[in-house]
Amino acid sequence: MRVAKAVVPAAGLGMRVRSLAGDRPKELLEVGGKPLIAHAVEGLAASGICEIAVVVSPAKEEIRRFLLGTYPKGVAEACRFAFVGQPRPLGVADAVSLCREFIGGEPFALIMPDNVLLEGPPVISQILPHFLRCGLDTIGAIRLNAAQVRSFGNVGFLKVHPVPGETERVFRALDYSDKSREPVDLRSVPSMLKGFGCGVHLPHFFDLIEEWRPRLAGEVDEVPVLQTLARQGSLLAVELVGTGFDAGNADGFQAAARFAATRDTAAARGRARSGGAQN
Repeated sequence: MRVAKAVVPAAGLGMRVRSLAGDRPKELLEVGGKPLIAHAVEGLAASGICEIAVVVSPAKEEIRRFLLGTYPKGVAEACRFAFVGQPRPLGVADAVSLCREFIGGEPFALIMPDNVLLEGPPVISQILPHFLRCGLDTIGAIRLNAAQVRSFGNVGFLKVHPVPGETERVFRALDYSDKSREPVDLRSVPSMLKGFGCGVHLPHFFDLIEEWRPRLAGEVDEVPVLQTLARQGSLLAVELVGTGFDAGNADGFQAAARFAATRDTAAARGRARSGGAQN
């Protein structure tokens, strides 16, 4: 089994970061001098996945222009982009469903560009080996403590169980929490795993979307699909190595930008000291 294609949903309204992005797509906000969508694309390419469907709305043509024009050459030239239009913001699962013909009955990677992992291998490269070994839908997750929770959305918290024969970072997902308006309370536990908006999925993901579509009012979200897979015992979660940020909200984006700036400053100082020692 080979994973050669990916879906990157980028058609959302971005209301949580409108104060930062203004009229620009949130996916073009920069962390560490690089737009969020570039983090996603480069991570996919580094994981060996270069056929990428990017879902955009009519108001986000700037993303297409960036990837095909102003994006620095190299990675962009190695990738084949297909741009899929989502006329109305009807949810992540609806965006994924529009890519069914592009995927063509193959397993595929799914990555949300506003979840950015710093100081770690690309998320899909961490997920792929376990997907290929187990043959089950596999998502990435990060471990959060009480102090970190407020910088993340209140959805996708996991109940898990270790997978016999796998590493200590691989779990079978037993439950995937709904979206909530209330802050998640972690005072009773030291930490929890949370889905990180990335995964590798089997083509039945599309069938599950269509099964849920008639029962959903408004947005067709991926949450019920992942909950179904968890109830079926066919969803794995890989605890990712690295420092993750939900850059789709203002607090998370600013935390990511500060972390990247501190990291880059430390790296520059290290290079300066190294150069001075050589001289």
